[in-house]
This record gives sequence, C-alpha cells and structure tokens, in this order.
Amino acid sequence: MVEALFQTFVPTSWLSSSSSYPIHNLLPQKAKAPHNGNFHKPSQSPKFSVSISEPNIALHDWPQLLKFSIGSQDFMLAQAIHASLIKSGCEGDLFVDNNLVNLYSKFNKMGDAHKIFDEMLVRSTVTWTTLIKGYLKSGDTESVFHVARDMCLLGDKFNEHTCSVLLQACTSPEDRVFGEQVHAFVIKNELQENVVVATSLVSMYSKSGFLSCAEKVFSGISVKDAQCINYMILEYGKAGLGEKAIWIFVDMLQSALKPNDYTFTNLISACDSSIGLSVGKQLHGLAVKYGFMSETSLGNAVITMYGQHGMIEEAERVFTELGERSLISWSALLALYVKNSYAGRALEFFSNMLQNGVPLDSGCFSTVLDACSEYNNLKFGLQIHGLTTKLGHVFDVNSGTALVDLYAKCGNMQSARAAFDRLTSKTIASFNAILVGYLNSKARDVEDPMVFFSKLRFNDVRPDWVTFSRLLSLSANQACLVAGKSLHAYTIKVGLEDDTAVGNAVITMYAKCGSVQDAYKIFSIMTPDCVTWNAIISAYALHGKGENALLLFEDMKKQGFPPDEITMLAVLQACSYSGLWETGLCLFNEMEPKYGIKPVIEHFSCIIDLLGRAGNLSKVVDIINKSPFPESSLLWRTLVNACKLCGDLQLGMSASRKLLDLAPNEASSYILVSNMYAEGGMLEEAAKVRTAMNDMRLIKETGSSWIEVDNEVHYFIASDKDHPQSREIYANLDMLKDEIYWRCQNRNDLQLLSD
Repeated sequence: MVEALFQTFVPTSWLSSSSSYPIHNLLPQKAKAPHNGNFHKPSQSPKFSVSISEPNIALHDWPQLLKFSIGSQDFMLAQAIHASLIKSGCEGDLFVDNNLVNLYSKFNKMGDAHKIFDEMLVRSTVTWTTLIKGYLKSGDTESVFHVARDMCLLGDKFNEHTCSVLLQACTSPEDRVFGEQVHAFVIKNELQENVVVATSLVSMYSKSGFLSCAEKVFSGISVKDAQCINYMILEYGKAGLGEKAIWIFVDMLQSALKPNDYTFTNLISACDSSIGLSVGKQLHGLAVKYGFMSETSLGNAVITMYGQHGMIEEAERVFTELGERSLISWSALLALYVKNSYAGRALEFFSNMLQNGVPLDSGCFSTVLDACSEYNNLKFGLQIHGLTTKLGHVFDVNSGTALVDLYAKCGNMQSARAAFDRLTSKTIASFNAILVGYLNSKARDVEDPMVFFSKLRFNDVRPDWVTFSRLLSLSANQACLVAGKSLHAYTIKVGLEDDTAVGNAVITMYAKCGSVQDAYKIFSIMTPDCVTWNAIISAYALHGKGENALLLFEDMKKQGFPPDEITMLAVLQACSYSGLWETGLCLFNEMEPKYGIKPVIEHFSCIIDLLGRAGNLSKVVDIINKSPFPESSLLWRTLVNACKLCGDLQLGMSASRKLLDLAPNEASSYILVSNMYAEGGMLEEAAKVRTAMNDMRLIKETGSSWIEVDNEVHYFIASDKDHPQSREIYANLDMLKDEIYWRCQNRNDLQLLSD
C-alpha cells in the first residue's frame, strides 16, 4: 500500500535510477526553508525537471510514507516526501509532525529535527521523547539533558520511554546526579516495576561505576524478563564477577524463564579463568541443547572462553563448526594462538585468512605482528608490513605499536625508530616498546635509553611501572647509583612510589648499587608481596649478609608468604656467600618435603657452588648424577669452578673432561678449564686447552667495563681506544701491570686468562 501511495507523487523511475534527483524542484515557492539551509535554492541549474501533481493522500497515510522513507535509508527521498507534505498543507497535525521529528532524527539531521520541533504548536510526551532519543543517537548527551530540563520547565511529564532514554544518556560518573533525579521521578510515579525502565536503571548505575546500586535495582524487580537478566549478566561479566552471573542464570532457569542466545553469549563471556572450565563446558552444552550455537556471536564467545583456559583444540573445533564466521571469529582464534604462545599456528592461520579473503582490520594486524614478535620472525613481519602498505592500511596507535615492538624485539632498531617516528599518536606502550629495544640492543650506535627516556617529558606521555622497572634494572646492572636515585625521585614525582612492581625494582637497584640500607628503607615502607621479599633477601645475600637474609626469610614465612623457587635460590645464595654451608644444605634438602618446591637446575648449581666454597666436594658428583640434570653443562661448569677455588685438580680434571664433552663449542668452558690448570700450576695442560680453543676457532666474548665518575658513566671494551683520554688510561694501566708483575713474578697468576 505504501509503495502505491508513494508512486502517486514520485515517478517509479526514481526508485531504480542510480542518478540523484534534484530535490529543490519539488519544493513549492511558499515552503519555509529549515534553518540549516537544506531546502535553500540551488546555486546550479538542475539537470532535469520533475513536476509533481497534487497527490490525493489521506492525512493518516503521511506517517506511513515518512516511515517508508526512513526504511529506504535515502535522505533525498525523505526530503521529497516532506516537500509534498508541505505542499499538501498537512503540516500541523501532531501525529504527522512527530513522525517528521523522528524522520530527521533517524537521518541524524538534528538541526532540522529541532526546527520542526520548535515550530510545532502542540507537543506531546512522544514529541519530546523522540527529540531526546535523536540527540542520544547522535551522541549529543548535553542536548539530551537540556531538552529534558526544558520539558520539565514547560510542565510536560516524562513517561516510561522518556525515562529509559534519559537513563541511557547517563554513561559516566559525572552523569550520576542527573540519573538519580530520573530515578527519583521513576519511584515517585511508580514506574520502577516497568522492566524497560528498570533495565535502563541497571545500565545507568553500572556505567556510572556503581554496580552495587545496579544490584539493588535489579533485586527489586519483581518480574524480570530475559533482556533485564541478560543485561545484569553482562555487567557482572564486565566487572569480573562471573560467579554472580552464574547464580543469576540459575535463578533464571528455576523461574522457568527461557534463556536466549544473548543470555549464553553474555554468560560465557563472563566466565573467565576464575570460574572454571567445567562450568564453561556445561554452558556450552546447554547452548547446544537449546540450539543457539548457529549464532556467530555466541560461537565467538565460546572460542574465547576455551582459549582463556588454554584449550586450543576445542576452540578450533567450535570455529570449524561455525556456520557463518565474522571477522571477530577469525580474530578471536588468531588472538588465542598468540596469547597461548602458538606463534607458528598464528602465522599459518593468518595466511589462511588472506586466502579466504577475510577483511582485515587494525586488530588483526596488531595480533599477527605480536605473533611475529613472539616467534622472532622478522621475515614474516616484514611481509605483513608490506601487505599493510599495499592495502593502504594506516597504522593506528595499537597496530603501530605492535610494529615498533616487532622491529625492536628482532633487534632492528633503525626500523623500529622509523616506525615509532611515523606514529601520529604515541602512547606509553609505544614508548616502552622502543625503550625495551634500546635496553636490549647490543649495538653501540643506538640511542642511550636514558636520553630517550628524557624525551617522554616533552611528549606529554606519563611513564608507567613498566618504564621505571626497565630503567631501574638498567641502572642496577650498570651499578649507576646516581641515575638510579634520579629515577627513584621521578617515581615519587609521578605518584608511582606505592606501585609494588616499581618498589621491587627500586630495592633491587639500591642493592646492586651497593646501598643495602637504602634498599631496606624502601622495603620497610612498602606493602610487600612475594617478589618484594625475594628482592630484599637477594639484596642481603648479594652482599654476604647471610644471617640477615635468613632472618628475613623467617619473617617472610611468619607473615604468611610461602617461599617460591626464587626465594629458595636467594637463601641458598645467601648461605653460599656467607659460608653457611650446613644451613644451606639443610634448606636444600627441605625444599620439596617441607615447602613443596621441586629443585630446578639453578638450585643444584647453587648447592654445588656452596659446597665448593666450603671445600666439601666429596658428595658433589653424586648430587649431580642423582639430579634430574646429570648432563647439564651448567652443573659441571659450576663443579669445575668449585674445584678451581678449592685446588682439587684430580676432581677438576675429571669434571673438565665431562664439561668439554657436553659443551665443546662454548669458549667460556675452555677459558674456565684453562684457568683451573693455570692456578694449579699445570701450565702445559692450560696451554693445550687454549690451543684446542684456537683450533676450533672459538672466540672469547669481548670484555667490557664501565665506571661512573662525576655523574657520568664511562663505558669501555677490551682494546678500546675511542675514549678521548685513552692515552692517559693506558699509561696508568701499564703502571698497574708492572706493579702486578713484580708482586706476582714468583707465582703462576699471569698464566690465567681473564674472565
């Protein structure tokens, strides 16, 4: 019927013609032009002319025509109908005008909608609500609130639909006061039992950050529908309260209310790893039983759920069985491969996406670049970068940061910096990505990380705990106390002094820079976690204060922190460096029976070092052979070093043969064995080892050192002559070597290879 009415004043050819039609020819001369000029006289002559006869259309048919134009999604057709409506003289009818306001709102022409609204002589609650809803759709919440206040001032009363729309506009904590005023109106007018209004109240309080208020509203609804329950499940999921979402679902089933596919989608999305895999599987089974698994959004949620529990095969099975796959489906499985460290599968899966013509977005590129980073696959990453350029993809901050991270992790700092500089918007994540690259780079021509860090201040980017943790670690490894103190002061300035991860890094920095007292001061004002205890115990162990470390170990246990692998390694090192070999051996033997910690290779290495320092090597070979790592070069290297310290050449020779059999291509092994022979006076054997090392063309890693003088760090490598004072430095070194020679001329120390 609508099509027939429409054809009475619009030629049929318009509906099939791809050319645009001149709407201005449809306007009668007496028609009023809206304030934004949409109906103004065209500046150019029309391409063709259309004459419209007076259509004989009943008043009640105009709303149907207006709705038809909305359905056509063609604004020019909508204007044509409006022009004919003006010509027919049917303006002024409340029902027709309400539909006109709705029409322009649907096309997001709020200026036109408001002008029609202003010219209406009679308005109803529907009129106000339609205009408010239009502003809400356009994202103009400020106008929503203004129109609502005008409505109240003019004495028009909200209905349940008005309240629902107004509550939907309250999306932040700042809007809560207005939302509470609407809530008060709802209670006063006894609208709280309306399920649409109640659902909007739940949404308003949840989005404003007041989930407890949302719960109270939800519990007060006597008759709930599926939509209301679905929304509460959704909000619990967002808040990480999956268990509460499950209980709502159980109540729903007990009330004989049938769930729909949205129920399962929201519920499974709420089931993170804390809920348990068995619950997720049961929900999946129920969804299959109800016949909802054909819904793509539900399938995507199930894929993600299995991925969170590391069940990749189940996720793949659900993906395969999906009837219709969306980009989200492909992206979800791709992300799961990366998250669960299946980088190879991720790259292969991405290739399948390309072959299947899946439209790619920024999220896909970010995910696959992350996979390349984890897999250290620069070649594939370069291909992805080339593909994005070919497709005309513009890197946003997320995909751009992933590209920076890829190049940085693969050691290509020049490309990483170029990608970083091309980012139009930089975040702390992008700064951290390239900062970590600089920190890990072995090249000498890269920018100093500290200099790069100083640029953060000029880019309005606030450093986070990752930034400070990395830089404090750098200061610790370089034993640069001045830089470390400056970073510590900066953490206080930006308000990160209470961050546990930052505090742990500060403790480690002070410890490695030799200031154990400062490390303990930081520890004493922190709220410690297990990592904090490990850091302070390691600090005292590092400086040979074994008894202090053991006292802290006891305090840690008393305060309810169970030791972990790192804790036990720290206390064993404390015993080793302090000569407490009996205590250390006792702690080592108690690890598994008392603390449930199975010793790993580092613990065995530490106990061998401990016994070696104590000169008690009689049981060491037996310990190695009975350990889970009898063929580990690390353990035999530790034993050789212990033999060197104790002068036990007989055991050392046996251990050396084993070490060189296990690690024949490691220069450090030959150097250690050679030094052991030299210290024991077996110079011919030492020379043979050095010759064997040279014959195998093994190169000792170039030694390096640094020293901080007057707040400046000077860095050197072996045979370095780049320093401006190298002549004076070498002259002083020659003097020291002469002094060493005269003092050691009767010893064999000069036969040692420097470590």
